Parts: sequence; structure tokens; C-alpha cells
Amino acid sequence: MDVEDLTHLVADMRAEGSDFAQVEVKRAAGGFPENLAPTFSAFGNTPGGGLLIFGLDEVASFAATGVYDVAACKKAIASTARQVVQPPVVVAIESVVFEGADLVIATVAELPGSAKPCRVRSTGRAYLRSYDGDYPLSDLEEQAFVANRSTPRFDQQPVDEATADDLDTELVDAYVETASDLSPVLRRFGRDELLFRTGVLVGKARVPSLAGLLALGVYPQQFFPNLVIQASSAPRPDAAPGTRVDDARRFDGPLPLMLEEAVRWVARNSRTRIKFDEDGHGRDAPEYPLVAVRELLSNALIHRDLGPYALGEAITLRITDDQLIVSNPGGLFGISVARLGSVGVTSARNGYLVRICQNVRTGQGGRVVEALATGIPTVLEVMSGAGMVPPRFQDQGIKFAVRVPNHALLSRDDVDWLARVTKGVALSDTQRHVLARMRHSEVFTNKSLRDAFPMDSRDAGRLLSELVAAGLAEARGERGGRLYALDGKLTGQRSELDDSGTTIEPEALILGVLREGPTKRAEIERRTGLTYRQVQYALHALRESGSVELKGTPGSRTSVYTLTS
Repeated sequence: MDVEDLTHLVADMRAEGSDFAQVEVKRAAGGFPENLAPTFSAFGNTPGGGLLIFGLDEVASFAATGVYDVAACKKAIASTARQVVQPPVVVAIESVVFEGADLVIATVAELPGSAKPCRVRSTGRAYLRSYDGDYPLSDLEEQAFVANRSTPRFDQQPVDEATADDLDTELVDAYVETASDLSPVLRRFGRDELLFRTGVLVGKARVPSLAGLLALGVYPQQFFPNLVIQASSAPRPDAAPGTRVDDARRFDGPLPLMLEEAVRWVARNSRTRIKFDEDGHGRDAPEYPLVAVRELLSNALIHRDLGPYALGEAITLRITDDQLIVSNPGGLFGISVARLGSVGVTSARNGYLVRICQNVRTGQGGRVVEALATGIPTVLEVMSGAGMVPPRFQDQGIKFAVRVPNHALLSRDDVDWLARVTKGVALSDTQRHVLARMRHSEVFTNKSLRDAFPMDSRDAGRLLSELVAAGLAEARGERGGRLYALDGKLTGQRSELDDSGTTIEPEALILGVLREGPTKRAEIERRTGLTYRQVQYALHALRESGSVELKGTPGSRTSVYTLTS
């Protein structure tokens, strides 16, 4: 890690007030820290591994206090990684001078799936990383790691309580017809034999398999109540005070029916706006492209973990004020987040379920799975065509989630404004969206840009610097904590940045937003570039001083903050 990347990382932690799931900070000025075993275990089990930074003091706002001795610290890290966990983790160790102090950085590699879970030798406990540190795995979570050491076959387990009569006749007929049309070999078999050869029926008794029942069953939830999709959307602005969710639904039935109903639910709970292209023509566009939504839900349904330890968990589908989130039990299997979307790259946790679903038709006539290794590339292509940034994929080892931001559509007014102020300047789609948000008083940091538009810190810095160089944005503050806002000459108003060359206080930024009208707390975070904790502290101070008041119930998503009269 070079000094530039480290500068951005430390700035992020200082702004957030804590370290992150992928980063653990240790003060090592007086000697080597104790009890690192849970962290080594957690990083070894967590997808992507993690960073240990020695020589920063979290209590003192991540001040660079340095390590007691660089060579001794490196030696102790290497020894600890070999001795305190089983199996040992691989660690790359480097030193760097940061803010005048010597730091040591250890990059802990994730263990291969065949070696997980990584356990602490002294206790036998295994850990994973979460936002606020290391947490011990439950017995059920450990079973998930053990099961993934080899290719799972839970989808081929017989459902002994079920019979062939528990399969939906229409779905089975369509499945047999499609499978026979596509395979000369399967065409030779009769109906029941084809179902047996393709894994829909298993065993001597020819009972439905878990995959067969889930894909073609009359009502799979009779046997597995939680193989469903639980959906909820954020309350609408006119919802009654105290409303926590709106239009909560539970989608059940066979897999193709769940998929169809969930996609329709997303369409019903999404806003449709007019999207104006650069030529000025407007057209209706959904908040979330339904082709992409369908692929993401299909992936969650066919790749969810079907082990006995995971059957109590449902797939969740949520629509919030600013994103759509799909989450399923079971992390990625045989593939990393970095390789998702690569053409021709695939790995199926539930091989039989995937193969069956390739021949299962929905009520609209489409297949549940169109073709292997095309789902995520299709999502990326559709979202790019809609002018959206890519979704965020989060592999948590035992869970997987995808987050789709909804800031893709620009208003006609914003499109016209961009055409005027950027004439002759070549901008990317992301830069256009950033400028439009700056126009509405939003201030960006390197981190808040990366939160809104996933990219690394170097790309974020380059994007913002290009806007400054083009005379469209201005920057104030030191590197790593710099704020970017719309250039004052484009608005004819004073910038949200202090003329002295330093950033203004969070309270002043928030007051600037509230002068435009009542605003939700999440919107305040988005428009100021401040973190949750910064906004929480500043709002508390402003309410104590009598400058700001809360309209609504504390913690409610419908509540807003407003200036006092």
C-alpha cells in the first residue's frame, strides 16, 4: 500500500470514527499488541481477507503514533500468523512512513474454501469480520464453512415426506417438453425416467429432490416454510407516523412463481420517471431496470445455500429511499466478487437446481435461467445502458448481498443545465451525475463519492480532480479530507466551502441544506458528504441550541429535520 492509498484510508477512518470490516488498527508504540488471534481468524475466513495497520491510535482519532520497532514488529506479525490460528494464514508485511511515523501494514489473505474455517488454536473458536470487529461463528455458521469445503449436493437430497403428486403437473409438462426439445438423449426417455435422469426425482422410491420440489413443486413451503422471498419497501412520504415498512410481502410457491411475483412487486414499488437523453428526447424509464432485477432475483433463488443449517433463512428483498437490496443465505461459491460478471466465468453451488431451472419456464414464457455465466454480465450491461453505476456485490462468507443504487435518472431540468454548463467538456456518466448532485448543494469527499459510485480511491480522486480542472467544481482542505462542491461561478452563490481554504463545520453544512426546506437525515448525509456519526452529533448540537427541530418520531425514516421558526 502506498502513501496515497493509505492517506485516503486513514481519512475515511477519521471521518467515520472507527475502523472498517476490512481494516483493523492497532496501537503499537509501546510494544506488540496482544490477542490478535481472533482478528487473524476472522480475516482468514472473510472473503478478500483484510488489513492490519500497526502504529495508529484509534482512541486519538487515528493519530500516527508509530510502532515500537519496525523489524521486531514485522517478525512478531509473521510468528503470530503461523502460531495462533489453525490453519496458519498467509500474511504480506510492509512498512511505510506516514505523517512522520513508522507504520507496519500486514495484508492477511483469505484462506481457500477447503481450509475454512480458520480457528484460534487456544480456544478452537472461529471468527468472521463485521463492521465493528470480530465476532465468533455460531455452530450453524461453522457448518456452512465445513459444507463448502467440497461441492455441495444438498439440492439432490430426497424429500422423503413428498411424492411425485407434490409436483405441479403444468410445470412438469412444460419442463419435460423443453428438456426433450433441447436434448436428443433425454428425448429417448419417458416422462418419469426423464425426471429421474435430470434429478427432479431421486432414489429407489423416486421421490422429489429438494431441487425438483423447489423448482416444480405445487407448494414447496409445505416442507420448507422459509424457502421464500421476504420483501419490504421503505414507507412512502404520506405514511402514518411510526410506519416502519410499506407493502411487506412474502412470496412463496415454486421458484418460477416466486420470481415472477417478486419482479412485479419491484415494478409496483418503484418510481417511473422521465429519462431525458442528450438529444433532448424523453422516455419513461423505471427506477430499477426490470431485466436486471429479474437476473439478480433469479441468481439469489438458484444460488442460495440449501444446507440444513440455512433452511431457516429466507431470501430478502428490500427497497429503501435510495437503493434496492437482494440478500440470500450462502456466500459466493467457487468464485470471487472480483470475477463476477466476467464472461464465461461461473460456479454453481446447486448444480442440479441450476440445470433444472434452465428448462423451467415462467408464466411469461421465459426461462428462469437463460444460460450459465450470463446473468451478472446481463445485469452490468443493462445498468450501463440505463446510465447507472454497477451494483455493489458484498460477499460476507455465509451471506451474499447485492445493492443497486437508484440515482440513475436525471430530471429534464438537470439535463438542460448540464448541456449548458458542460458544453465542449467530455464527461463520463458518473461525472454528469456527480455534477447534478452538486447542483443541488451536495458536497463530496473521496469517500462519499466511492460510497455513491463504487470505485477505488485513485479513480475517485481522478474523477473529482478532472471536474476541478474543467472549472466545474472546486476543492478545499487537505488531501485525504478534501471537500468538493460545485464551482461558485456556476450558481452565482457562495460555495459550500470556506473561503479560507479549509472545510467549514458540519453544523454549517447541515444548516445550508435545511435552508432549502425540511430534509430527512439520510438525505442530509448524502448532500453534505458527512458520515452517519458526524450528522448525528451535529444534529444533536443544533437541536440543543434551538436552531433545528425534528418533525416526526426519532428513528422513523419519514421524519424530517427543519430550521426552527
